[in-house]
Amino acid sequence: HTGDTNNAIRFPAADTVSVETGGSERARIDSSGRLLFGHSSSRNIGGHTALFQQEGTSFSNATVSITANSADSNGAYLIFGNQRSGSTGGNTIVQDGDEAGTIRFSACDGSDMITPAAQIRCEIDGTPGSNDMPGRLLFATTADGSASPTERMRIDSSGNVGIGTT
Repeated sequence: HTGDTNNAIRFPAADTVSVETGGSERARIDSSGRLLFGHSSSRNIGGHTALFQQEGTSFSNATVSITANSADSNGAYLIFGNQRSGSTGGNTIVQDGDEAGTIRFSACDGSDMITPAAQIRCEIDGTPGSNDMPGRLLFATTADGSASPTERMRIDSSGNVGIGTT
């Protein structure tokens, strides 16, 4: 500690830690282990209360970026993974139809942000094996008057594209 009263690590509630800079709270780990940036309590967005949450009041402080600065042709990655062991570090094979990952888009309906407007989902599309992972992408939107996305387009593991059909 250098005597700077604008920077601090605090314990604002039971089993909660916050980090302050410039006299304002910047990050918090709550009692459920959620890492919160830009706010002090977790929220359910798109039907999930995520372990990592970022909120802001402008484009610049409500944006997450990943930058690769390597001196080669590789770019940055956002990687989703799934396995069926039920424990951290497991390696149990997935099955046909299992979800590999989903990007869900939700907005406030006047009461909360639980209802999704659209989503892009990756599913296993066949029988996987060692270094063999057939996948399909599903694109879904939520119709006016509805509360859940419906599949509108699919690209299967053979490269076939279906619009309005699976």
